Amino acid sequence: MKLKIVERHTSSSEALRAYVVEKTEGLERYFDGMISVDVVLSVEKERQIADFHAHLTNRKVVASHEVSTDMYASIDGAIDKLRRQLVKYKSHLQETRDRSPVQEKMASSEDVPGTGEPKSIIRTDTYFRKPMLPEEAALQLEAIEKGFLVFINAETDQVNIIYHRRDGNYGLIEPRL
Repeated sequence: MKLKIVERHTSSSEALRAYVVEKTEGLERYFDGMISVDVVLSVEKERQIADFHAHLTNRKVVASHEVSTDMYASIDGAIDKLRRQLVKYKSHLQETRDRSPVQEKMASSEDVPGTGEPKSIIRTDTYFRKPMLPEEAALQLEAIEKGFLVFINAETDQVNIIYHRRDGNYGLIEPRL
């Protein structure tokens, strides 16, 4: 990570630069996709100002600004703001990665109600071809950790659905002929 420190209207202090380097390198622990950080330290009358601009991957820029009467306090405040923004951005990236294509398709189709376009059927799961008893299907339902299971009943050779009921029991749906 590149670090650029600019000081305006103040004398160059090696201790202050070392403090900024130490605090900025600590940010890599929260987000590892930082390319560079630009730091501007300036003094205007009694105000000590710290501006941080972190350049991240995907051309994302996160900025923080803090003003106080002490430069070290300004740096700490700006670093804290930057850290919170990096953590929030990282969690946002995780959420978008964790979303499945089926969820994205459903979310996009829910966003535009009444467009007149037919909704497409998305195959998400298959059912077991081997005929089984409802008791076996209940065991399979627990194994796959889904809300329901479509199976062929070994006794009737019909397609049945077994599902979890809210009271903790199982429900069985059988077709009528």
